[in-house]
Amino acid sequence: MTQSLTRVDRPDGAVELHIVVHGDPDRIGAAIGEALGALEPAPEPALRIDTTSRRVRSHGAEVELTRLEYELLLFLARHPGRVFDRAALTEHVWRLPGPSRGRTIDVHVRKLRSKIDRFSITTVRGVGYRFDGRADIT
Repeated sequence: MTQSLTRVDRPDGAVELHIVVHGDPDRIGAAIGEALGALEPAPEPALRIDTTSRRVRSHGAEVELTRLEYELLLFLARHPGRVFDRAALTEHVWRLPGPSRGRTIDVHVRKLRSKIDRFSITTVRGVGYRFDGRADIT
């Protein structure tokens, strides 16, 4: 009996399983069952951002965010791993040119961290903030 198994992870989070088996029908059924048992469900992302409804879920629970908290989170989550200084965040999120407005960014980041996994947004001392979490943005 010959068999091949291909797992395809789709961008929408679904998993496709392609099995090609040639041989005895009883053994084919056993091979399919074995292949299905080998599949592990994809881990649930800790953070889900739905851009259509502007809803955020953290660890399965809906989180109430202000407009600016939501915009800040969405901006950072769309650029994971990249560090943004206060001036860049002021320009991109608040849409205000020029230098940052004092500690406004710091206050919004602190409030945002209290509502979601606080380890998702990292402070890069002397530089700015970076999103280190994993988010499912739809």
